[in-house]
Amino acid sequence: MITKERFQQGMTWDEYMGSIQKNQDLFKAKYEQMEIGDSEKAFFQGLRQDVYVLAIGEDWCPDVYNNLPVMARVAALNPKIHLRVFPRDQHHDLMHRYLFRGQSQSIPAFGFFDEHFQEFAKHVGGRPKLLWDWIDQMGKDEARPKVREHYASNRGQEMLRELREIFQKAGA
Repeated sequence: MITKERFQQGMTWDEYMGSIQKNQDLFKAKYEQMEIGDSEKAFFQGLRQDVYVLAIGEDWCPDVYNNLPVMARVAALNPKIHLRVFPRDQHHDLMHRYLFRGQSQSIPAFGFFDEHFQEFAKHVGGRPKLLWDWIDQMGKDEARPKVREHYASNRGQEMLRELREIFQKAGA
């Protein structure tokens, strides 16, 4: 179970950025490149209930430096969205709660909690569902160039769409 006390043990985005040993330039670039359109801004800024987002990641992982900054940008839009980051390799108990397809420690993984720390959603698998669909259809090696191209051209928009869907379904 995730409690408020356990959640508070995670790092804020700024603390996480200060702790990064690898790829800090990529995290910064992805964060700065992330464009959030007016309708998305209005949606996230309009949230009235506190939402606590637990993120699990590691700085060496391409999916983390492509997708965690999207969540950080969303959290920066509204003080009611509280983000804490936990390094996967130091928090195996948390990672076990967010296994992809019941077995893979794919990161980033996210847990979404209401003000009572009731989990209302998860985002596991480390990348948007669309990319997993490609991998499932084409195979990992064949899909790799398409995934790279997606990250280069999409600039977090698909991840942003999935995050908005999560918040909408929860009625946050």
